[in-house]
Amino acid sequence: MTDLQELDITDNIAMDIEQLSNNGFKPLKTFLNSKDLHSVLTKMRLTNGEIWPIPILFPKPKQIQIKKNSTLILNYKNIKFAKLIVSEVFSYDLKKILKLFFGTMNNNHPGVEHVKNNGDTFITGKLIKFVNLSNILKINSLNPEQTRRIIEKNNWKKIVGFHTRNPPHRAHEYLHKCSLENSDGLLIHPVLGTKKKGDFTNSAILAGYQSYIKNYLPKKNVILTPLLIYSRYAGPKEAVFTAIIRRNYGCTHFIVGRDHTGVKNFYGTYDSQKIFENFPDLNIAILKFDEPYFCKRCDQVTTKKTCRCTIPYHVKISGTEIRQAIEQKKSLSENIIRPEVLNELKRIKNSLI
Repeated sequence: MTDLQELDITDNIAMDIEQLSNNGFKPLKTFLNSKDLHSVLTKMRLTNGEIWPIPILFPKPKQIQIKKNSTLILNYKNIKFAKLIVSEVFSYDLKKILKLFFGTMNNNHPGVEHVKNNGDTFITGKLIKFVNLSNILKINSLNPEQTRRIIEKNNWKKIVGFHTRNPPHRAHEYLHKCSLENSDGLLIHPVLGTKKKGDFTNSAILAGYQSYIKNYLPKKNVILTPLLIYSRYAGPKEAVFTAIIRRNYGCTHFIVGRDHTGVKNFYGTYDSQKIFENFPDLNIAILKFDEPYFCKRCDQVTTKKTCRCTIPYHVKISGTEIRQAIEQKKSLSENIIRPEVLNELKRIKNSLI
C-alpha cells in the first residue's frame, strides 16, 4: 500500500508548483531529479538537451522521512494545494550547487543564504495541482494560456516581455517605449514572490505600474499581470530563466538590461546579456539595452548609443535612489520617476520590505 503523508509547503515551493503545473516552466513539469540537476548545473541543459539554466528543487523537510513511491499531499495556507507521487529522494553536494548556480558561496548573496537554509536532500516525482495559486492568494494573475489567448485575440505578432521586481522609473519607461515603437504589444510582468529586505512590496509594485500605465502608456498595447515566481538573484543564469518563462507566456522578444536579475556586485556588467550568445536555440529574441540615464544636455532619458555627451551631464536613474527617497520622505525629479508613480509609492503604508 502506498504511504500517504501531508506536508505544509512554503511560498516559494507553492510558486514553483504553480509554474510547473501551468507550463510557465515548460519544458519542466516537475522538480528536477538527480540526473537533470547535475546536467543543469554543469551544462545549463536538461539530460534531453533542452535549455534549462537553474535548479528547480523541492528540499526535503528535515523532520520527516519520505520514501520512494509515497504520496505527499502538499498543503499551502491550510488548503490542499497539490500532491506529489515521489519517484526519487536524493542528496547533492550543497557547495557544488552554490558554486555552479550562483558562482559564489558568499553568505551576503541572498540566493546563497536561501539555498543553504534548505539543506542538501531533495524530492521529486509526478506533480498534480488541485487549485490555482492565484485563487488562494486572491491575486489576479494570468497564466500562460490566458496571456497567449489575449495575444491571439489582438493579432499581435511581435510581443516584448519585461521582467521586474521594482516599480517603474524613467529608465524602465525608456525601455518600454523603445520596445513598443517596433512591436505590437508589451507584457509587463512584475515578480510577486518573496524578495530580500529593502525590496519593494507587491502592493507598491503593482500600484506603481497601474498608475504609470494609466498615465503614460497606450493600454491597448500593454498586458500588465503579476508573475508568481520568486527572485533567485542569480544574474546571467536567471536572465535565461526569465526569458524562457516569457517565451512560455507568448512573448517573441524579451528585454535584458545591464544587470538583469543580479544583486550587488556579484556579476559583471552586461554578463546577463552576454550569456545569451551561448543559446542560439532559445526561440525568443533578446533585446539588449545599454543602461539608460537622464542627460542634462540632451534633456531626455537616453543611452550612450544615442547620446554623445560626457559623464558630467549624466544623471543615474536607480531603484536605490527611489528607495532612499521613500524612506526619507524626499521628493525626486520627474527625470528620475514620474510624480504619479512616486505619489503612489508614498501613499502605500510600508512600501518597502
